[in-house]
Amino acid sequence: MLAASLGAWVQNVGAAWLMTSLTTSPVMVALTQAATTLPAFLFGMPAGVLADLMDKRRLLLAAHCWTLIFSVLFCILLVLNAINPIRLLLFTFLLGAGSAVSVPAWQSSTAEAVPRSALLSAIALNGVAFNGARAVGPALAGAVIAGSGLHAVFALTTGLFAVAVSIFLFWYKPERTVVSEPERLVSAMRIGARYVLCCVALRGHLVRTIIFVGSASALWALLPLVAKHHPGSGPGGYGTLLGSLGAGAVAGGIALGRIRRYLTLNTLASGASVLFGLATLIAAHVPYVAPVCVSLLVGGAAWITFNSTVSSAFQANLPAWVRARALAVFLLSFQGSMAVGAFVWGVCADQFGVSKTLTVAALCMVMGPLFARRHPVQMESEFMQTPTTIESPR
Repeated sequence: MLAASLGAWVQNVGAAWLMTSLTTSPVMVALTQAATTLPAFLFGMPAGVLADLMDKRRLLLAAHCWTLIFSVLFCILLVLNAINPIRLLLFTFLLGAGSAVSVPAWQSSTAEAVPRSALLSAIALNGVAFNGARAVGPALAGAVIAGSGLHAVFALTTGLFAVAVSIFLFWYKPERTVVSEPERLVSAMRIGARYVLCCVALRGHLVRTIIFVGSASALWALLPLVAKHHPGSGPGGYGTLLGSLGAGAVAGGIALGRIRRYLTLNTLASGASVLFGLATLIAAHVPYVAPVCVSLLVGGAAWITFNSTVSSAFQANLPAWVRARALAVFLLSFQGSMAVGAFVWGVCADQFGVSKTLTVAALCMVMGPLFARRHPVQMESEFMQTPTTIESPR
């Protein structure tokens, strides 16, 4: 999964920087981020059901083959100078679809492999691998773009996706989970959604996630324009900024286990929301790369802290029969907030400017903990444990 994550981040940086070369519109630049995350909103729930009902290895292999095929096609069109903003968004969406299908299967495999007491650490370590790719990928992409051009960075992406396919084809062979009763796809999706919506704690986790991620999407979507506005910054500068977020996330993931001994999940999530908001505020107004990178290191640690704490609380007592599809509901909320937020913040940046837009987003994150009392992040001990607890949709 590390090769696939690294390939995805290299591709994301390449696509974002290519879009800034094709157009100066903040909306189109922000739509690059939206096109990356929208597939998870559209396909996350069916992917979660499929992960519950079929062999996870086959699903992961098919998803990575999909990304490899469309990565090759994109490289061919790029060589032929046939890429325009619309085609770039289309291929970004298609590549994001492969990732959207693979994530529920991979995350549910992680949850099944460790005991409940170790779930937070397992999710954090999984996040370290993902954010390690986030730290290395952008820096690598920036260096390749600066040294060899955009064609080389997308060729590198294709090579990394090929490595991921090879790994799942020849090495990764988890045991197949046997489902007790066959279920229809649509019915299984409804049951999974109803399971989440019937639990007050899970609904609260979704509310906190939507508020935080929807606000934080502004920084992710507009970071290429932040890099453009810094003196002397280019693709290497954008890679450095994005890599700072990733490096901070790696450090935060490693330290999270120790910090958890002293703070509650709710306190961690609230503090992380405030810190990411402050990092966004600094990125919006400080014109120098070095202090912005430092703030983004802190922001990256805050990002993984919020996501790991909320995700672990969400997953803690999900029974095996519904785990992947319930996770898909969570990912749908997460990625849907990223996609919609990126579009909304892009429109705002086009009308009011990047700095003002990021300032408003930062204030939303700083105010996020106001919802902590009504929607606390905590692990519940009594969840519904069997499929018979949920009535089948009529």
